[in-house]
Amino acid sequence: MNLTDKVAIVTGGSRGIGRAISIALADSGAKVVVASRTETEVAPNADYAEYASGTIHQTVEAIREKGGTALALKCDVSEVTDIRALVESTIESFGRIDILVSNAGIDCESPVAELDIEALDQCISVNVRAPLLLCRFALPYMLSQHSGGSIFAITSGSARAYRLGRVGYSMSKAALERMFLSMSEELKPDNIAVNLLGPGRVDTWMNRRGDWVGTEHIPMVHPDKIRPAAIWLAGQKGDSFTGQLVESGEFGINWGSV
Repeated sequence: MNLTDKVAIVTGGSRGIGRAISIALADSGAKVVVASRTETEVAPNADYAEYASGTIHQTVEAIREKGGTALALKCDVSEVTDIRALVESTIESFGRIDILVSNAGIDCESPVAELDIEALDQCISVNVRAPLLLCRFALPYMLSQHSGGSIFAITSGSARAYRLGRVGYSMSKAALERMFLSMSEELKPDNIAVNLLGPGRVDTWMNRRGDWVGTEHIPMVHPDKIRPAAIWLAGQKGDSFTGQLVESGEFGINWGSV
C-alpha cells in the first residue's frame, strides 16, 4: 500500500500500538503527525517502564532515521483546545489531512460500586469524545479536498464482552464503535472510509499493568504485528472498504490483502 504524500495524524503515538502505526504509515510514504501528551521520558523506576517508555520525539526520530517525514505535537486529547491546535498545526505544516488514527485511550478499572467519577469522566473524554472531536476539527479540511480519506480507531474486545472491573472502559469502547459505524454511513458519500481495528492482545503498558481477566491464555503479540492491517486501512476510501469492525489477527485471512 503506497501512502506517498498522504498526511496522517496518529494520537497516542509515543509508544506501543500508536508508535508502531506511526512508523508503519511513514514507512509507506505518509507524512505523519505523531501526537501524544507524552513529551518526556518515563522515570526509570516507573511501573513497567519498558512498556511505558517512549515519547513523541523518539517516535519522530525513528521515522526520520529511516528517511521519513514526521512532526511531533504534544496533545492532551482530553483538552478541546489541544485537539483543535493539533489539526490546525497539521494544516499549517503540511497543507492537508488524509488519514486520522484515533489510538489514544485510557483504562477505567473499578467495580461500579467503587467507581471514581473523575476517572470515569476522563475515560469518556479520552476514549469517546476525543476521537469525535478530532473528526469534528479535521473533517472540514478533509471534505474540502474532495479526495476521500481514511479514518480508523483502535477498539477493544471489551466493547462486546464482560471484563471484570472494567464496565466503564467497556462502555467507552462500545460507544466508540457505535460512533464510528454511524459515521461511516455519514461520510461514505464523500468517499471517506471509517473503520475500527481490534488489535488483539498486544504487549503494551496497559496490558502489563492490568491484564484482562479471562485472556491470560492468549499469547501477547508485539505492537509491530498491527503494521500490515493499519497500513491497509489507511489506504482505503469510502468506495473500497468502510463501516467495518475488523481484527488485526485476521488481516489477510478474513479481510484485507497482504
